[in-house]
Amino acid sequence: MPYVIVSGNLNPTKNGAASQPPSSPWKVGISGLKACDLEDLKRFTYEPHSDVHTVTFRHHPVVLLNALEVLGYRVVSSFYVSPDNCVWTMRKDFPEPCPEPSDEEESDSAAELD
Repeated sequence: MPYVIVSGNLNPTKNGAASQPPSSPWKVGISGLKACDLEDLKRFTYEPHSDVHTVTFRHHPVVLLNALEVLGYRVVSSFYVSPDNCVWTMRKDFPEPCPEPSDEEESDSAAELD
């Protein structure tokens, strides 16, 4: 079962200097996403300069937590890093694999066909 770490600010950040273009007041980093899950989250604005393990999105944390829940992730723990920042650990369960037939079952079914 894969785990992901979600870290985000709960209060809007202040924008930089007035000469800079306005940016989103939200910043959420998600570490540990698989490529298929990242593909499903492409509709959200993210920063292309994220590192190999972490992708940074410019949305409120709840938006991304809800999106991850739709993808099958569940929160297993959370804690405050500071009064404005929180970290969530999420886990995704895989469906149980189908049991492979044993040699006896295969020979029994082959005998029935004869």
